Amino acid sequence: MNLADLQRPYTQTLFLIWIAVCAVLIAATRGQIMTGIGWDPDDQLRMVQLRDWLGGQSWFDTIQYRIGEPDSQPMHWPRWIELPLALVVLLLKPLFGAATAETAAMVIVPLITLGMAMWLVAKITEQIFDHKIAVLAAALMATAVPIVAQIRPMRVDHHGWQIVLALMALWTMFWPDKRNGGLALGAALALWLSISLEGLPLSATLIVLLTVRWVFRTEEGVRLFWTLLSFLLTSFILYFATQGGFDSAKNYCDALSPAHLWACTAGAAIILPAIKFLPSNIALRIAGLAIAAVAAVGVFHAFAPQCIGGAFNTMDPIVREYWLVHVLEGLPIWYQNGETMVTLLGGSIIVGFCSLLYIMRTQPSQIDRNKLFVLGYAFLWALVLSLFVQRATAVAAAFALPFMAWAVHQAFVRARDIKRPVLRILATAAVVFLIMPGPLAVAFFNGVSGGDAQIEANPEIAACKGNESLARLNAFPRSNILAPFDFGPRILLLTPHGVLATSHHRNDKAMGDQIRIFTSAPDVARSLLESHNIRYIVACNEEPELDFYAKKHPEGFWAQLAKDQKPDWLQSVQLRDNSLRIWRLAPKGLPNDL
Repeated sequence: MNLADLQRPYTQTLFLIWIAVCAVLIAATRGQIMTGIGWDPDDQLRMVQLRDWLGGQSWFDTIQYRIGEPDSQPMHWPRWIELPLALVVLLLKPLFGAATAETAAMVIVPLITLGMAMWLVAKITEQIFDHKIAVLAAALMATAVPIVAQIRPMRVDHHGWQIVLALMALWTMFWPDKRNGGLALGAALALWLSISLEGLPLSATLIVLLTVRWVFRTEEGVRLFWTLLSFLLTSFILYFATQGGFDSAKNYCDALSPAHLWACTAGAAIILPAIKFLPSNIALRIAGLAIAAVAAVGVFHAFAPQCIGGAFNTMDPIVREYWLVHVLEGLPIWYQNGETMVTLLGGSIIVGFCSLLYIMRTQPSQIDRNKLFVLGYAFLWALVLSLFVQRATAVAAAFALPFMAWAVHQAFVRARDIKRPVLRILATAAVVFLIMPGPLAVAFFNGVSGGDAQIEANPEIAACKGNESLARLNAFPRSNILAPFDFGPRILLLTPHGVLATSHHRNDKAMGDQIRIFTSAPDVARSLLESHNIRYIVACNEEPELDFYAKKHPEGFWAQLAKDQKPDWLQSVQLRDNSLRIWRLAPKGLPNDL
């Protein structure tokens, strides 16, 4: 029996597990699927961007012209994520129509992404454990709450693809062919960072590991050399492919820009020859690394000094104070509530961490220690990062799955060896808590807090914020609308209207103006509204963003509107069977009410 014969049932089993997981996820998310709308503002705006591109907007033009008029800005998302979505839409639209094709794309593409992630987890796991544990690790991905939250039907943001590319990068670290492994690793990291600079910390972690190995072991320089060269060349190619040109003066701090590429080039010009030609002298290699690092930082500072402080260094201070510091997914774990902490960390991450500690203590003879070190190193760094940035828990959970699968397998084996039937049954049942601590925690918190009941407790507010309610705005002529940040993407998706701002930081000037409108005196608010050609103000009662403004500025514009104290230049507008609160800007002298 050859290797292909052994791999065939293994691959078939993975495929069948993926099909089963897809069926479960489709059933679990059928309510959201029926709406045809993505889960959050990022998913919704991604579909707006896709529609704009398929509607004729240039591949190289990512400006959202209906946001922040007249100072609209390009999105920080490249169009790579839209390619598979566009393919599905273009294939199905002639058969089923645009709406059904879009919904199908939002179901199919995330599930394909999930399948790729499951396969990569299995490939990584089999580097250290056997095929049975590899298949189990892939299956356990369905129980990892941080991963499922990012890869599920109607979730089309870039986070799912980041998980796939993180797994791809880690898998290449195990390839025995150092040259091909380095080429693949560099390309994976380049695509990851082209999609989002959120991958920079973990990308740097893998490069640091290769660099340290080169410093102390000459033969490891092969993988490092080809990784850096592949990363540099692929990054340039991807940049040209998304931008259509190269303007060294046009640098954004939140996306791969010329400053980043020139900095990498400067560092590579020093470190690549050093890897090839420096003798096996630790001091010389450390000196080469230091020179390369200084050159890279110096070039980056020369081209983009404003970015030295971070991706959000140039953000409007009022946006940082009122919005950024309240975006929970970008905050450390200790800023999250208890439910979030338990559900995110209480699954594969904690089980995987305890399993890794146990393996390190017992040191099973059948486990390759070098490969264990690579996986453990990547997982621990991902875990540390997830403590400081909540959204990073998804990658940490994915890296933890091989260890979790090993623990679950060992627990089942030991449970089966128990002689007494009652104890054996109890021990086997207890393994469920290893498999599903995250989902069980979600069910527990929902049961205790009555989360679903709370949603139903005020149906009027839920209806006001619903998609059908916002779609009623189609009754108005095409206008610019002021609405809470999270309303913006759905307004763009459901209507032809424009909005002042959404919860996307690239348009921070418009975000700042929106905050100032709601918190300033009415006369100041009117001036800002007119500068952006805003015709309607749309809101709901008990909207958290607006309540926050009213609490901080009780004499501000929104606080007065909430108390029905509108200025004479606003007209109240009523839509039939709709609980939205709507006002229209009107010239002074016209009647107050319609």
